[in-house]
Amino acid sequence: MPSALPRDWGAAPCLDLINSRWSDHLGSGQFYDRLPEPRFRRAFLKRWNYRVGDPDDAAGRARLVSLRGLVRDLLERYAAGRPLTRSMHRRLDSEINRAPVALHLARASEGYALTVGRSGGAWDVVTADVATSAARLIAEGASVKVCANPDCSWMFMDETRSRSRRWCNVSVCGSLVNVRRHRAARHD
Repeated sequence: MPSALPRDWGAAPCLDLINSRWSDHLGSGQFYDRLPEPRFRRAFLKRWNYRVGDPDDAAGRARLVSLRGLVRDLLERYAAGRPLTRSMHRRLDSEINRAPVALHLARASEGYALTVGRSGGAWDVVTADVATSAARLIAEGASVKVCANPDCSWMFMDETRSRSRRWCNVSVCGSLVNVRRHRAARHD
């Protein structure tokens, strides 16, 4: 059984949520899910500065599971260069707007600062922010990819200048696929 915490965290909350459920990169066909793990939920919430009263709240977990399915579908479609369906667009807009954005003017050491936050229930803030992170990746034209290892479901942002990154982790999936390809070529 894999660790409750990932070795590599994503560049956006939506990617960390998506990658909390993944397929075995070795090709066993098994799927793993970190979301039921309290240690993962606490680390995810802490990493993105989300505050909820009870990280083990069953309704909150169920909302994360549902949102994870939506943002994976959205970003897989986006990564493949296909437009979002109307239904996806409506669902994403609904999630984004669960917790309205709130602006606050506060005194700062250099005068005043305008801070942006969200108002609403704690889990509404979490799901709205995660959904917004997915929308932001799409709106900004981020290079979001699914690992090129056909047995891996990990999603990542390709931040290389040439946008040529293929693997979630070159030393894991990249090496594995290259070794398999080399062995197959030797047997032909």
